[in-house]
Amino acid sequence: MVAGLPILGPLTPPGRVAVVAAVALSAATLVLDVVHASESVVFFVAAAAILGLAWVVGLATERLGALTGPQVGGILNATFGNIAELIIAFFALQAGLIEVVKASLTGSIIGNLLLVLGASVLVGGLRHGTQRFDQRIAGSNAALLVVAAIGLFVPAIFVLSGGGRNEASLREESLIVAVLLIVGYGLSLVWQFTNPDRTLGGHGPSAGHEGPPWRIRTAIGILIGTAALLAMTSEILVGAIEPFIETFGLSAFFVGVVLVPTIGNLAEHLVAVQLAAKDRMEFAMAVCFGSSLQVALFVAPLLVIVGALLGQPMDLVFTPLEVAAVGAAVGISALIALDGESNWLEGALLVLVYLILAGSFFELRI
Repeated sequence: MVAGLPILGPLTPPGRVAVVAAVALSAATLVLDVVHASESVVFFVAAAAILGLAWVVGLATERLGALTGPQVGGILNATFGNIAELIIAFFALQAGLIEVVKASLTGSIIGNLLLVLGASVLVGGLRHGTQRFDQRIAGSNAALLVVAAIGLFVPAIFVLSGGGRNEASLREESLIVAVLLIVGYGLSLVWQFTNPDRTLGGHGPSAGHEGPPWRIRTAIGILIGTAALLAMTSEILVGAIEPFIETFGLSAFFVGVVLVPTIGNLAEHLVAVQLAAKDRMEFAMAVCFGSSLQVALFVAPLLVIVGALLGQPMDLVFTPLEVAAVGAAVGISALIALDGESNWLEGALLVLVYLILAGSFFELRI
């Protein structure tokens, strides 16, 4: 039992509940997989387990950040911010579900900038009226995201503009772009850690999220154990995706662009909404913009490189609807950031745009 391991130390009741629930759901997923239960049941239970495990990862990284200081905490958040989604995508890539993986990347960016930011602005606006934040800092972070999105979609834009390239050439170009994007991600981390006063949420008082009062060994042990359970559960989830798609008549594209990002990021999404509800809109924006930036500059290019190493080559050529959707999401969120204030109407419209796009993704069969 996790609470009884000497190296982990005592767990407080809230932390214990979160850990026990996540472990129990992971064990249930394993049992269902072993007894060959219905793939749809396995998919839903595995998804619930991943949600719980992602929440525990968030608690552990928050606590480690509080214990080690803002610099190390920033590195931890940058590393583990999208760990659940990255692990799911890795196993999907290994299984050859390239369509699902690519759709999950655009779905994550769209979900963060439209659904999560929209829900945060809506909830915060309803509770506190117009919310204000530093427009210079928000604008510079939004501009960085625009540049990152342009870099990510260069291969797709080239193809859509009528440029003729064979498949091997596109994958080569995607690999080069991936390496350059990771270099950009490294530079963005250097900027973030050397200029915290120019980063969303980095110049203000603490957001009040320090995680459960665990000792450092407890937090590290839980983080490592949770990552291992995430790997096991994600592999089972990926194995159930294709039967799930057949059972419910969904497209792999819709599952990738809507369901997979939601499963991997829901815990982080809830944190953003909670921050906005506490009138910490700048911190909520930091979660949405930071997660999107990490997907564009790190997760997507890393998967391209890993795919090449696994013999499952993946390019960065996305569908026209994906390119248009991400462009719209980045543009709209940048406009909201530029004026330094937000209200519930803006949030409601962001959510409505996401629902319109989700409906389009549902109808699209590729």
